[in-house]
Amino acid sequence: MRGLEKIGFGLFALGCTPNATGQAPVPVISKYGQLVVFDAGTFTQVEPRAPKAIYQGGDKLAYLSDGNDLKLYADHRLTVLERGETVEMAVSRHLLAWRSGPALRIPAADGGASTICRSVGRFAVGDSIIVFDDLMQQQIGVHWKGRTFPVADIMPGGEVPWKTGSNTLLLYDLDRRRVLLFYRGTLSTLCNGTDMSRSEPGGDVVAFLDEYDDIFRIFDRGEEYEVEPFAPTDFQVGEGLVAWVNSTGAFRCYQGGQIWDLMDYAPDAFWVRDSLVVFRDVNRFKVFCKGAVETLDQQMPSQWAVSGAGIAWLDGQQRLNLFREGERSMVSREPGIRNFGIHPSVVVYQSNSGEYKVWWNGKLYSHY
Repeated sequence: MRGLEKIGFGLFALGCTPNATGQAPVPVISKYGQLVVFDAGTFTQVEPRAPKAIYQGGDKLAYLSDGNDLKLYADHRLTVLERGETVEMAVSRHLLAWRSGPALRIPAADGGASTICRSVGRFAVGDSIIVFDDLMQQQIGVHWKGRTFPVADIMPGGEVPWKTGSNTLLLYDLDRRRVLLFYRGTLSTLCNGTDMSRSEPGGDVVAFLDEYDDIFRIFDRGEEYEVEPFAPTDFQVGEGLVAWVNSTGAFRCYQGGQIWDLMDYAPDAFWVRDSLVVFRDVNRFKVFCKGAVETLDQQMPSQWAVSGAGIAWLDGQQRLNLFREGERSMVSREPGIRNFGIHPSVVVYQSNSGEYKVWWNGKLYSHY
């Protein structure tokens, strides 16, 4: 591990948008075809018939009912967002937005829905930002902290490429050959270039290379760091961290102003998911978490999934395991589990008996 010297970035932030993540509402379809939600240790029936679609997004659960109504379950209550409309939904851990006809809508603070764009093209939802093409105003807009910011004009017949992280947006200005960064209410120039493969946004961090050199740089909460003199062969970005294989083949990770040398050679494969780095090393299943590399299993599992700082997987006997915040748990010793789901603080699976099992706070809850 080694520290890095800050290089000033000159970014003025209007504020921040931390969000505490509570227990995620978990949908379960009962054997009678009802939609049941597990929330804080309790199963509650919210719909008498199975919905047409379920949109699970962290601490929010939206669904399209059998009667074609769009409903939202959040904060222990049920709200009707739309009645009888065809929608295109996008969700994240803290936000959701949907296209209803030509309009882009979000939940209103007092219930129901409000429109943030009357004629929308592309749109994407992050943890604290919603990015969209406003076809009427011919602009790209960012909705953040209850306000909408116009960040780029769209010329008739043209398109401005963009990428989103959970709270960051990169805009590629093709005419001026530059990359712009929207972060916490401010738009600034990140670097030169239009090659989208040379920059990647995440949560509070962006990894990038300027068009005029191959120095690998990381933007982190308003500061810029030079982490490698030459371009990496591969890099991925998550929530507050970046992992890469450098030009000499070493596997490294940046987090919190520090660089960790994970291995002096490249892994078989690696994945940055939320705040974890998962990798396969000679088929061993490993994870980097809190400044340490942990070997989770001697064989790479057929199924694994990450949510936040937790990773769940099925071992060689198809038993369900969990690693979160540096601690291991065996969620179920039952062999032969076929699939599972992981949420910020919950793991759910169906037992071979047909029961739905929910693991929360170290305890299993059951529902038929």
